[in-house]
Amino acid sequence: FARAAAIMAKPLEDSYQTTGISPSAIIAAGAKIHPAATIMAGASVGADSVVGAGAVIGPSVRIGARCRIGATAVLSFAILGDDVDIGAGCVIGEAGFGFEMTTEGAIKVPHLGLVLIGNQVSVGSNCAIDRGSLANTQIGPGVMIDNLCHIAHNVVIGANAIVAGQIGLSGSVHIGERVMMGGQVGVAPHLKIGDGAVLMARSGVTKNVAPGEQVAGFPGVPVRQFWRDQATLRRLAKSAKKGRQG
Repeated sequence: FARAAAIMAKPLEDSYQTTGISPSAIIAAGAKIHPAATIMAGASVGADSVVGAGAVIGPSVRIGARCRIGATAVLSFAILGDDVDIGAGCVIGEAGFGFEMTTEGAIKVPHLGLVLIGNQVSVGSNCAIDRGSLANTQIGPGVMIDNLCHIAHNVVIGANAIVAGQIGLSGSVHIGERVMMGGQVGVAPHLKIGDGAVLMARSGVTKNVAPGEQVAGFPGVPVRQFWRDQATLRRLAKSAKKGRQG
């Protein structure tokens, strides 16, 4: 399948134009495009949106109204709603890390999906959001994403979720609505995080999380169990210390 998809998936034309706005791009009234930005063929920028210096908007990318695309951000295979804020240096819509192992080594699986970003989403600087493989990567409305986050292919993040800095979401993870994730959280592939769940900072999540549950530690466990385990370890350490002193 990977070999066949690579043959059938042809690159878009006009992908290597010089800096500037393609004649076939659609720029709505009130949009502001920095002279050093690049808007490629068939892309559209909505009313009153701003595209910063050095940003690259790939072919057929759609940007809604009142959006802000930070300097040097690169967008491809993406559709953005209204009032979306993309930080400087973000890369949105590149292929994810998907491959199949063969006796001849790894074969990369072509990614054919999109990145869909809802209204009023904020993405911090230097984030990477991969396009889907066959389905789409989806970021729901009102989601807040901090700096330096990686969101892999086919991830779905529900409305109003909060994602702190340096998190990593593996492929096909499904994050429910109003989920809160602390810094440096990691989630293993294909897991589901229920609505309203809280993943404490540096949690390593290796199994599904129920709605409203709070998780901490690695591997991630319910937060009350985590603190009980920590208290037990402290008591054991104190007991061992007294035994050595005795």
